[in-house]
Amino acid sequence: MKLGEISDVRSGLVLSRKKAGGKSEYVYYALNLRSIDASGYIDTGQLDLFNSKEELNEEYLTRKGDVIVRMSTPYTAVIIDENTENLVISSNFVLIRQNGRKLLPEYLYWLLNTAKVKHRIYESATSNMLGSVNAKYISDFEVEPLSLEQQRQIAELNTLAKREIKLLQMLMAKKEQYYAQIIDDLQKKMRKENKK
Repeated sequence: MKLGEISDVRSGLVLSRKKAGGKSEYVYYALNLRSIDASGYIDTGQLDLFNSKEELNEEYLTRKGDVIVRMSTPYTAVIIDENTENLVISSNFVLIRQNGRKLLPEYLYWLLNTAKVKHRIYESATSNMLGSVNAKYISDFEVEPLSLEQQRQIAELNTLAKREIKLLQMLMAKKEQYYAQIIDDLQKKMRKENKK
């Protein structure tokens, strides 16, 4: 079945249509290409401030459980949680919002970030000059969902794997700092000994 048959799929907001000329009482944080990390999470330190000339319709703001897909390479999907709600979805992204109970957002997030699916998207996108996909392509995307329980199992395993990888990356960064400090201290000690 097509993703658009079991989910609401649409493009984000063209920001220039709602942008205020200066400061505004309607200030939002907005997703941008820098804020979507290639490993599938939102870097909240990279969000833009967006001054709108009016209050934005909720359809353009992220909601918990939404899946947002970057329309250009690397076509990364992110899932919205309680920490990333109410962000403006710009036209650089496609919003996928569940309208039923056939597809778990966490499963869809995993599925869209698999190498096989990203390759399919890439092959489709390379047929146009900009190398981007549109909401219609995502809406027409064929999915064969597993049972909800099977989807849940895959989503939980994916969440655990992502968490472990993030912890390992943090550990690696700490180890690099640790060894850099040890080597720096050692070379200082050697220099002092050489001066004697």
